[in-house]
Amino acid sequence: MLFTVLLLLLVTQPVITDNDEECFEDTFCIITQESDEGVVLTMRPLIVWDITLRVDMELTNLTPSRPLPLVLGLGGRLPQPLVDLRIKEPGKPWSFSFTFEWVTGRLHAQHARSVTYALPYSVGSRYMVGQSFHGNVSHQGKYAIDWNMPTGTPVLAARSGLVVATEDSYRQGGNDPALKTRANYVRIRHDDGTIGNYVHLSPEGVRVHVGERVREGELIGLSGNTGFSTGPHLHFEVYAITENLERKTIPVEFRTRGRSAQILQAGTSYGH
Repeated sequence: MLFTVLLLLLVTQPVITDNDEECFEDTFCIITQESDEGVVLTMRPLIVWDITLRVDMELTNLTPSRPLPLVLGLGGRLPQPLVDLRIKEPGKPWSFSFTFEWVTGRLHAQHARSVTYALPYSVGSRYMVGQSFHGNVSHQGKYAIDWNMPTGTPVLAARSGLVVATEDSYRQGGNDPALKTRANYVRIRHDDGTIGNYVHLSPEGVRVHVGERVREGELIGLSGNTGFSTGPHLHFEVYAITENLERKTIPVEFRTRGRSAQILQAGTSYGH
């Protein structure tokens, strides 16, 4: 199955609030504290899961406490320091501006070695792998799996975790590069910080919501054929975030009938 994902980095303009915070959508706020010595920037998260943040700045008469641009892995509810800007020449004008880019996911998350994955469909079902790791159709350089399955097949969580992103508003699918960013999906953050990505779901086919914790084997959606795709299938990958704010996919093993850990191969059908 042909499948390509175009990674989009979320870049927005801040909205200035009344309490010296600049808030970026519903993800985080930046607190600015000025003094005679300079400015301290702190991030206040608005979400409980990890993000990887890249910060770049233009400075006049200020020296940053860290080299720029900054690339930081941030998470949790507590405020976290970003950078101190110290005035170089007191008494002279100073100024700064900044831009942010961020993606959901922990920077350089390390996949737990002992973890294996359940097949993301019901016990008793068998589906053929249309494309496996480094498949020559659209998985070059990627550790991803495509299962051929009819539209509307229940998709189950292959591993427990926290739902961090969903999309099910797209209705169109086909072999058209213009549809690369228009696939429905569910993304689940695992306890080790990696993210499981379930893609090409049906329109209005998501059955979980952001912030919900799901267990392995729970229904999360219905398979489909949305986005850049040549036919109904489920695409699955596990990834971590790099310093370039890109996805680095990770090879994972699945528990199949008679096997406790197996790397799936294209052209083979697998069941529990």
